[in-house]
Amino acid sequence: MVGTPILRITPNPRGCCQRRVSCPFGNERLVVAMDHEVLVIAEALFPPFPPSPDGVTIVPFKEFKAAGYKHVTTEAGEEVEVDAFAGLPTIKVLNEEEAAQKRKTKKKRRTAGRATDETGRLIPWWEEWEEGEVLRTTSITFNSNMSHVDRVYQAADDFRVGRTWPEISLGVRVIWDQFRLYVGMLSSIPIYKKTKGSQKGQVDGPNNGDEASDEEDDGPRATQTNVAIVQDYLEQAAHPGKQLEPTTDDSTAEVQLLRAFIDDMEKTVKTFLSSHMRDSGLIWTERNLLIAPTVLHFFLRFMLRNGVFADASEHLDSLRRAVAVAGLARKELPLTATLGQILPGQFDLACKECFGSKGSLRVHISVTPPQVDETATNDHSASDPVDSAFETELKEHDVEVIPSDVVLDSITARQVLEDNLDNDVNVPVTHIPVAGDPWTAAILAEEYTTSSWTDVHVPSLMEILGPTVLPLTFSTGIVEFSTRRIRTITPPEVNATSSLIEQELECRLTRVVMGPWVHSESEETLDFQKPVIAPGSNGAVVAEFTPDGTEVIEDGDPYDPYNDDVTVLVDQTTTEKLSIGMGLCGTWVQMRPDGELKKHPRVCYWYMEDLVASFPSFYTESDARPEDDVPAPDDADVPDS
Repeated sequence: MVGTPILRITPNPRGCCQRRVSCPFGNERLVVAMDHEVLVIAEALFPPFPPSPDGVTIVPFKEFKAAGYKHVTTEAGEEVEVDAFAGLPTIKVLNEEEAAQKRKTKKKRRTAGRATDETGRLIPWWEEWEEGEVLRTTSITFNSNMSHVDRVYQAADDFRVGRTWPEISLGVRVIWDQFRLYVGMLSSIPIYKKTKGSQKGQVDGPNNGDEASDEEDDGPRATQTNVAIVQDYLEQAAHPGKQLEPTTDDSTAEVQLLRAFIDDMEKTVKTFLSSHMRDSGLIWTERNLLIAPTVLHFFLRFMLRNGVFADASEHLDSLRRAVAVAGLARKELPLTATLGQILPGQFDLACKECFGSKGSLRVHISVTPPQVDETATNDHSASDPVDSAFETELKEHDVEVIPSDVVLDSITARQVLEDNLDNDVNVPVTHIPVAGDPWTAAILAEEYTTSSWTDVHVPSLMEILGPTVLPLTFSTGIVEFSTRRIRTITPPEVNATSSLIEQELECRLTRVVMGPWVHSESEETLDFQKPVIAPGSNGAVVAEFTPDGTEVIEDGDPYDPYNDDVTVLVDQTTTEKLSIGMGLCGTWVQMRPDGELKKHPRVCYWYMEDLVASFPSFYTESDARPEDDVPAPDDADVPDS
């Protein structure tokens, strides 16, 4: 038959299959390749060939001559490369350097937090997540037939694999795993490995047991969920000999923890972001204070957006409150570290320098001096014959033993260095970096004194307030160690009823009203103890808080640490770091005018002498503290001395 092509198809060696075969002349026919050759008859479309369009001349192939490329200038003045024959723009072929840069950029896209914007700024990982967060969904639609436990497991797994994570070294995955371990979704902390698939769309599992590397360039794959949403290219695995996920038995501790999270997500989030992070030491790494609330905020919103508890109004309300807590924690948790770095402020230090130290941390730990064993002291003062023999042997070799308390003396330290350093040998100090550092300055000036290491400039009240008579007309009153909550923050503003000296303070400093965190003995906890009044305080307090050995001052309206607020003066630079509701634990010192000794502490100004801890407003103590889980040591476990 004229114009009818015949296609010969070789059968699939694995057996029968269906294939769609394209005819050379554009027609398609679905055929079945059996264990023998198949002839396919396709309808011919041409000849005859269609006529050419008007004004177009078709050049026969034998007459065609390649013309190469040429550069032309566009109307905008830009020079572009085009095909010399047709005048069409060409596609640039990358050179080796550009191809290497493209591969590097592709790797950067594999981990969040590596990309840059048009200004060259490094885009934080949470901004990358936020950009496409509304498009991230779960792999299934939740319904009433699915248990709440299974829903949370599925949501957590989809949340993990459905986004690009930062490098492992940045600690984002660590915090995520710590949270899953805390709520019972994990039995142990996992390790992450690169997956390697034998065929497209399949995953074989860990790459020969090798640890994951952020520089690997394999495509993201995972087995836990729909591959359409997979962006995480690492697969979690258990450590050797450990179980990664808990069993489904309802009696296990992990399942009970997960049910407690489902029943009260708000409390669980509060506890994890406050007392648990403190007890586990996570707060001492400053980046965790931003990572933890940010990751939880994304996860909780992910569950809310995908309707994990859409059919359970009680759980849905708890989830909404948990989202609000995580959002607040993104602001307050980083501030706890910032406040610890800037408080006490310059005004606080100047007051302490002026009035002296009124409260000491040892007062709040124990007011009873330790008993000294005179016999042990006398025995210790006697020279040890072993030490004496050792020193004698060293002296025979011209080696002198210098006690540590002598070395700490600045003058002796200088003599020691001068006697032991060879003057002809130049000590290399060119690698000591920081300009203005007192250690570097002392070494470069050959002033080998320990005093320069601890010289810290403390501003005076004159530097802050200018010429003032405050040190002559004010004295300290009540000194309290407690945890107080920020109630109000008032910027500098003069009060017409205040004295002239108080107006000097009001126009330069911010007033922060601090309320009690603990209002009664029933509210006392391990983290928030009963307020303590220092023995050196001056002023009437309720009998319950009067220091031991101090006479109770009769007063019709004594100061009550459980109920009275105090107004603390802070530097203006500190104001923007304060947040309503946050707690500060430290020593508060009252300043009272000498001529108004009966002025109540509520209407006096206070300053902070020292800061021990700072807390977010939502701080919640865990029901089970770490010390409760530590078993008492058994005699059999004590090693022989």
